[in-house]
Amino acid sequence: MDSCAQLATIEDEHFDLVIANYVLMDTPDLQGTMHAFNRVLKMDGMAVLVFSHPCFPQERATVSQHGDQINYRWDFSYFEQRKCIDPPWAHFTSEFIWFHRPLSDYWKAFVAAGFGVVDFEEPRITAERYHLAKTERQLKDCQTCPASVAFKLLKTQHAA
Repeated sequence: MDSCAQLATIEDEHFDLVIANYVLMDTPDLQGTMHAFNRVLKMDGMAVLVFSHPCFPQERATVSQHGDQINYRWDFSYFEQRKCIDPPWAHFTSEFIWFHRPLSDYWKAFVAAGFGVVDFEEPRITAERYHLAKTERQLKDCQTCPASVAFKLLKTQHAA
């Protein structure tokens, strides 16, 4: 068994591309994970990372009575890194463990691991996809607040 903070079963400079889709907020060791990604990427390799937007905790959102306002609440400072444990939800049958980090801490971890940020996006729904929303409320949510962030990174140096 391997860990994304080690990737011990993968040799150095093995891949041209690493894709991590909704992984980074679930790893307890962000710095180790980013260093491991750097190690397994060839020079000038790319990492594409998508994860929950840390500014807008979906499970901590409250909607006004008329549905025209969404408020996000924190039980702690947004700037505090913290292990969070949520009760089972959706398809999860056990506690859901994730790690809150401010967006700037992710950015700093990318740079410290030897990556340059090539692109950053807060994905949003486009008009041709409005029909995919199941309800008017879901469409409005997708139009007004990003649930995710996406980074495209370039390996510019070996991790220190």
